[in-house]
Parts: sequence; C-alpha cells; structure tokens
Amino acid sequence: MDLRMVKTRRQIKDAFLKLRERMTPDKIKVKDICELAMINKTTFYHHYTDAKALAEEIDNHAIDRVLLHFPERDKIFEDPHMYIRGLLGALEQEADNLRSVFKGRQAELCSKLEERLYGLYGNGVKELEDGILLSFVIGGFVRVVKDYLFEETAKTIAGRLAESVSAMIEMLLKRRKPAMDSGK
Repeated sequence: MDLRMVKTRRQIKDAFLKLRERMTPDKIKVKDICELAMINKTTFYHHYTDAKALAEEIDNHAIDRVLLHFPERDKIFEDPHMYIRGLLGALEQEADNLRSVFKGRQAELCSKLEERLYGLYGNGVKELEDGILLSFVIGGFVRVVKDYLFEETAKTIAGRLAESVSAMIEMLLKRRKPAMDSGK
C-alpha cells in the first residue's frame, strides 16, 4: 500500500474517532467523515464500503491490540494467575484506546471480545464439561475487562481481582482434573 493510501486511511479513521467522541457509530454518516477528513465520498468508498465497515475495522483493531499486548493468553489453564495479571497489563496499555473506541458500547466490546476469545480456545474443546468451563472462564475474563475499563473502583481492586479470579479458575480446574484423569 502506498504512503498516500496509508495517510488517507489514517485521516478517515481519525475523523471517525473524532466523531465518535460525540456520536454513536450508527449515527455517523459517510458525509460527516468526509467533511472532517477533508476528502470526497469517492475517496472514502475507495477504502471502505460504508461507515459500518470502517467502524468494524476500528473495533477489531482495538481488540487485536489488546491480544498483541497479552502474550499470557495461552496460560489460561496452566497458570490462571499469570493469565489474569497479563490481562490487566494488556488492558492498562490499551485502556484509553478501548474506552474511546467502545464509549457507550461496553456490551459490544464484551460480545466481540468473548467471540474472539472463544475462537482462540474453543477449537480445543472436546467434552461438554470443558466447554462449560471455557465459557465460564471467558465470561469471567470479559466481566473483568468491563469492570476494569469502565468502573471507577476496578483499578483500586485490580490486585485482589486477579487473586480472586485466578483462585476460582484454579478451583474449577482442580475439580475438573479428577474427571479428566479418570477418562484416560
């Protein structure tokens, strides 16, 4: 992609995010984006099919950035404490961006994050009980994300939150281990 295209896409995204500060994504029109980015509609449509496609790309990029800063995501069952600590670290690095992109749309952030995480871990699920455990863990993860990003008190309890959630995951894993061992 040449530099002009990169710059134009950046202008479009910046304009969209500026509009997001005062509008929900479904209220933002291509005309508004073009005016703020100082481009014409033809240019916009050269890069995106519509404003919804742009919003989707921005949402997905925000979630990708969290996962990029979250190398411990593979430790979900091996070391739940490290997993939760890694999650909180990744959230801290991306907090401002996530709050900006998903302002007023916490449920959508949770839904997209849950879907992405289940995609990461769900392929390894072979038994119903494992699927239930995974759903519980991912649901807890998503709730931690929501509380940590959008609740004022969450940062003050981050350490206790990590301890509590990882202890619950470990407890569930220990209860599940005898059943997994007997199935061998």
